[in-house]
Amino acid sequence: MKQISLIKKQSLSYGGELLKTRKGRAHGRPLDTKNTMHLILRSTKAKGAFSFKKPENEKAIRSILKKFSHKYFVSIESIGNTGNHLHLHIKLTKRQLYKAFIRAITAAIMMAVTGVSRWSKSKLDGKFWDYRPFTRVVIGFRAYLSLKDYVQVNDLEGVGIDRLNAYLMVARHKPRPRTC
Repeated sequence: MKQISLIKKQSLSYGGELLKTRKGRAHGRPLDTKNTMHLILRSTKAKGAFSFKKPENEKAIRSILKKFSHKYFVSIESIGNTGNHLHLHIKLTKRQLYKAFIRAITAAIMMAVTGVSRWSKSKLDGKFWDYRPFTRVVIGFRAYLSLKDYVQVNDLEGVGIDRLNAYLMVARHKPRPRTC
């Protein structure tokens, strides 16, 4: 006979569009130092000159992520840049440093892409980021590999390859299982 669980299972996802619902706001952001996390930063204003795929913006974003990941002891497994949103596969070393890390990268990316600083006039009307950052704790090796592939597919989509062909390209580079 199965044992009845007295403790509700807490959701492993938080942020983004989930905050529109009461259920999504009912708990805090789950952070994990033993498992990796999927982080999504999305901005609909990242078009044209503000696009994340623009070569100088892409270079600036990579240097910002490298700088602040080193400063706040966050290892970045992979980065997927689709032009208007970023997918990051990260691993935290200390839960307390997540808040400083996310504040630093979101502000620095926004300032690098738009050219806005604390002292200059804003070229934007409203906020740059659409929602709060979406995070999901990735538990298990299969989920880890799936996220790794998902980030690669999104990166290929940002280059202009359609989703189906991107999945086929990622799947082609996987080793095939042996059969007896």
